[in-house]
Amino acid sequence: MTSVLVVDDERSLVGMIASLLGEEGYEIVTAYDGETALRRHAEESPDLMILDRGLPKLSGDEVCQRIRAAHSSTPILMLTGERGPDERAKLLDLGADDYLEKPFSSRELRSRVRALLRRSGPQSPHAQPAAAVGRLRVDPRTHVASIDGAALDLTPTEFRLLAALAARPGEVLERRALLRAGWPDERDPDPEWLKAHLARLRSKLDAAGAPSLANVRGVGYRLS
Repeated sequence: MTSVLVVDDERSLVGMIASLLGEEGYEIVTAYDGETALRRHAEESPDLMILDRGLPKLSGDEVCQRIRAAHSSTPILMLTGERGPDERAKLLDLGADDYLEKPFSSRELRSRVRALLRRSGPQSPHAQPAAAVGRLRVDPRTHVASIDGAALDLTPTEFRLLAALAARPGEVLERRALLRAGWPDERDPDPEWLKAHLARLRSKLDAAGAPSLANVRGVGYRLS
């Protein structure tokens, strides 16, 4: 059964989310502060985490950062009371995969959860074949990217972006094509999300000695 870890210090909101997602057939794990959230994440290895920013003991921002620092690719849906492009960029920099502004509708919550789980789920047997670019190998069937056989720690979105780039090494992929590859379930994905995810992906590739990711100004990106 698919498990979802719901973290918020507002118990009534946790109860509402747990009820909504429980009706959808998900197994629900809950926490009401940052320290408990990290412990539950380590113990339960949930398929998805819904995480509020404003938590006691340890903020949601720090929880997200620590999970990513531990190389976990658990999809994280952040809940925030703030609005605007600066907030979106901030959440992406933390390592979030998506976010919801409070207050939100039950329909939007369900939609975001389903989309994140679809993106992080097993790949179709008809997925594109593995691609090799120098020492880098990207296999969409197994959802593994590796350098000389050592797997890279990528989030599902980072992997989809890398797979699209690796399928056409040396070519420039337009931002529009990368947005479709990274967020296939979104009608109008935010370009700011692309910029932030590619910055994190470039950092991981550089640290592993992988082929470089170049920004072609005004056009798109290329994997050398």
